[in-house]
Amino acid sequence: MSSDRRSDGATTAAPTVRVVGEATIRTQPDEAFLSITLSAVRESPGPALADVAKRSESLATMLDELGIPSDDRSTTGVNVAEEFAPPDPGRRSLGHRATATLSVRVAGPELIGRVMMRTSGELDARIAGPSWRVSQKHPAWLDAASQAAANARTKAAAYAAGVDARLGPLLELSEPEDGYGMPQAARAAFGGAEMHVDAGQQEVTASIHATFELELR
Repeated sequence: MSSDRRSDGATTAAPTVRVVGEATIRTQPDEAFLSITLSAVRESPGPALADVAKRSESLATMLDELGIPSDDRSTTGVNVAEEFAPPDPGRRSLGHRATATLSVRVAGPELIGRVMMRTSGELDARIAGPSWRVSQKHPAWLDAASQAAANARTKAAAYAAGVDARLGPLLELSEPEDGYGMPQAARAAFGGAEMHVDAGQQEVTASIHATFELELR
């Protein structure tokens, strides 16, 4: 950083301006997550869990057929518990319910619709989602970063002009911890036997801290 020498021989740091550049881009998400839950109620825990385990194998085979790799699947919960009839005045047992939940990453609305229809129709699965996301490899993130940096320079130049100064060289550029904004969940629309799904659009946001030197006129 440049400095000015005062009449007493001491030096003072040149004035600077620090700004936050921001940018938002709307784009179509390129991936989604579905939660698929298989459930069964039997008199005892073993048969209930065995039923779910058998259908889980069928689910894995189905996902293989649909071209969803095993790396894009994650078991998020397996549970077996006794179930009671509501409002449960005498705690009448209905048996034991076993559940297994799988999170699946899916690319493309068409494939999501097929997964929903087949898992619910053939395996009596309960579906939650889709939850849409713009993946970190999507070019929109870099576009937002570039636009945020340009916005920082534009804002800094405006501040400089406001105090009758020129914008000097860039001294520091840093990304805040939350520099990339997580997109909001996009809508999902369903309809018809083919289970039409709309991805909609999501907002990708970026912000950057920039410090420039000011050159006084």
